[in-house]
Amino acid sequence: MPALPIVDLPLFSGLPDSLLRHLEHHLTPWPRDAGRMLFVKGDPENFVAFVQAGHVYHSLVEPGGREVIIDYTAAGGMVGECALLLPRHRDFTAQLSRDCRLFLLHQRHFAPLQNDANFMGRVHQQISQRLGRLSDFMESSCLYRLEARLARHLLTHMRDGDEPEVSLPGNQSILAAMLNASRPRINTLLQQWQREGLIRPRRNSLRIENSEKLRRIAISAESTV
Repeated sequence: MPALPIVDLPLFSGLPDSLLRHLEHHLTPWPRDAGRMLFVKGDPENFVAFVQAGHVYHSLVEPGGREVIIDYTAAGGMVGECALLLPRHRDFTAQLSRDCRLFLLHQRHFAPLQNDANFMGRVHQQISQRLGRLSDFMESSCLYRLEARLARHLLTHMRDGDEPEVSLPGNQSILAAMLNASRPRINTLLQQWQREGLIRPRRNSLRIENSEKLRRIAISAESTV
């Protein structure tokens, strides 16, 4: 069997050959015609997913349809890792970006991974990092006005370099859901910051023109009250 590209992910680096062969044999690709909903809140935790490309957005949806994205998993990461520890039911809905490609490993094939201390250490590390991001999300959502939440998001995701940029999700609705805001409010604020020279739109990204002012906004617009 030819090696799957997924086993080249950093998550699997240094694992025993026997475990990599197990993954190559049992990982199954998410069908391209299966839609963009990986699972919904309340589903049984009976598989994990490894992201090869794109993003998986972790969202909560109210009965009226309003959506909040509380976290996301990018290429190289794992989705639903709690299934490897104490499987119960999903506590969020997982939606795929249009360019997402991922592989599934079902519960009946978990044992070799669970028996590998190195791999499970990486699982615990990923859970710890996710908890940190969730704490940051709660802090921003509960304690900061929208201006500060957007500034904090841009600064957190800014790529340093000669031309600091922030990659944007597929549409503003996703960005709005990540910031617990409406798309029109996000659009209005981005246009205002463009006029003020803080940012410059590019295709699928924003160039940060004044990071120092963004940092002042991020700490000065505290309290949603």
